[in-house]
Amino acid sequence: MLRNTHPKSERSRMEAAAEPDLRTLRELCHDLTVPASSIKLLTQVAAAESDPGPAMRARLRQISEEASRITDICGYVLDQPRGEGPADLDLLAADVADGQRWRYAGLIDVVAETATVAVHPVVIVRILTNLVDNACRAAGPGGRVRLTVRAGDGAGDDQATLVVADSGRGFGEGDSGTASLGLGIVASMVRRGRGTIRIGHSDLGGTAVTVTFPAGPAEPARPPRLARTREAG
Repeated sequence: MLRNTHPKSERSRMEAAAEPDLRTLRELCHDLTVPASSIKLLTQVAAAESDPGPAMRARLRQISEEASRITDICGYVLDQPRGEGPADLDLLAADVADGQRWRYAGLIDVVAETATVAVHPVVIVRILTNLVDNACRAAGPGGRVRLTVRAGDGAGDDQATLVVADSGRGFGEGDSGTASLGLGIVASMVRRGRGTIRIGHSDLGGTAVTVTFPAGPAEPARPPRLARTREAG
């Protein structure tokens, strides 16, 4: 005979079971903060002491920015901020694309309108990082990935839209690898940001993932940001 379980007691049991995992995650983030900060400091020292050329200076700057990203994510997990942004979706999309270009031997385009969303910047970065990483692996070497940011979702100005498209074989056609884990993280982060997610076909030939977020507060006008395109060497 099945035993009746009160919903509240079942929820309490699940929360209690999750506490050790959350504690382990917080401890791990605490430990990662120190080496990440050390990496950032070492890159700054190397740039100051070695007088590197422009190319090496750019690589050192990228290493420092990636270390800062680790620190920001760890800080978010440790502090659990309740704020809802704002975050500059267009600027973060361009920054994540720049970071991925060092690792991807294909083409990454960014076509972005100025868009501010009511979501914590760390949440946006985690969404972008996972989507862009999945898209690059799906497109493969020599493929193409495009990030599009639009102010509004076609139904009004109270939303902002991100589309990550690739030229791969399409969703479900290739090896899943860690893609399913990445999409799970994205779905969780989108829910946290009170957004929606949709997976469909891309005009590049592969998959397009569309994420819509609540728009953030209006900000003073900024200069238009040009789309950044670079083919990795």
